[in-house]
Amino acid sequence: MEAEQLQFAIIVAIGILLGLWGSIAYSLFFRRFRRKKLYEIEATFAEVLSNYLYGTNPEEIDSILIQREFRKIGITEKNPENVQYLIDLMLRTQQMLLGRNHFRLRQLYVQLPPYRASYKKTLSTKWHIQARGIREIYEMNQIQYTSYIARFRDHPNLFVRREAQIAMVVFLGWESLRFLPYLSRNIELWQQIKIVEKLHDLYPIPKVDYLKNAYNTKNSFGRELIMRIIRKYHLTGEVDFLITHLSHFSFEVRETAIECLSSFTLDLVQLEQVKTNFPKLDSLQQQKQVLDIIGRSTPQLDLPFYLNLLYGEGEMLKLRVAEILWTHGFMDRVQQYYEDQYKETSELIEP
Repeated sequence: MEAEQLQFAIIVAIGILLGLWGSIAYSLFFRRFRRKKLYEIEATFAEVLSNYLYGTNPEEIDSILIQREFRKIGITEKNPENVQYLIDLMLRTQQMLLGRNHFRLRQLYVQLPPYRASYKKTLSTKWHIQARGIREIYEMNQIQYTSYIARFRDHPNLFVRREAQIAMVVFLGWESLRFLPYLSRNIELWQQIKIVEKLHDLYPIPKVDYLKNAYNTKNSFGRELIMRIIRKYHLTGEVDFLITHLSHFSFEVRETAIECLSSFTLDLVQLEQVKTNFPKLDSLQQQKQVLDIIGRSTPQLDLPFYLNLLYGEGEMLKLRVAEILWTHGFMDRVQQYYEDQYKETSELIEP
């Protein structure tokens, strides 16, 4: 009985080892075959691209012939891995090309078999595949999908709507701001920065009319995005929009307004507007930041404004105001204030 069990165990062990060796052999064979296929795709792509961009007569390149060449090496709908590898090759190559060749590569992308490969990704039920498809579409500037991609701009998934919003900026530029009032889901800070940088990279000349049309947006994140655009393009004529948001109910919006205002030197009228809005700030940190902006924007200290703050409310704010007055040579005013405070305290203590 024990001999039979031992024999069975040996057979099982041998079977496991054979299965393991077989899987290793298959894996090595598959990897070798896959590497060979990828190399073939790279070589064919390099040859096609070279002829397409730098041939003796590139304008007469036969697109049908190019499609046949790709199909011969397995770029078909039945081999999505090969299609994706070719797309990734084109995206990486596009980043290294400039000028006319950069745009010609985008034209070649449209002619690739199978057609609409990136579009089909957007039909997937998986968010990461949808986001990847949208990114491929806008990176290759497939502007014919603008209306379709616009449907995803307020998608429930963060990453899908992020790519769709970037696509709108790539395709429409400043005109894409008209979608801001209709967005219901938050645009995170890092996404706002990415939108601003993409807009500035592709459309460096500001179109203020489109910006002003977006001023009626009610959502806070939309207003923050507009303020960051004003700062990035240094639109001095739109500084009033920043100043009005110093009194906004949202701490984050006020913080953005202060951050963006710090990039500008304010004129006398704007300074008065800032001082008018100052009492509406309920954060000591923001009050100090605004005082720094006021100090940088005027060479001459507004003594009545600071004295009003010194004799107002907020002990920590008073310390900051006293420091400003002291460093600007108004030591006597600071001393007088503390003497008055001492007298008032003494009168309260005396029976």
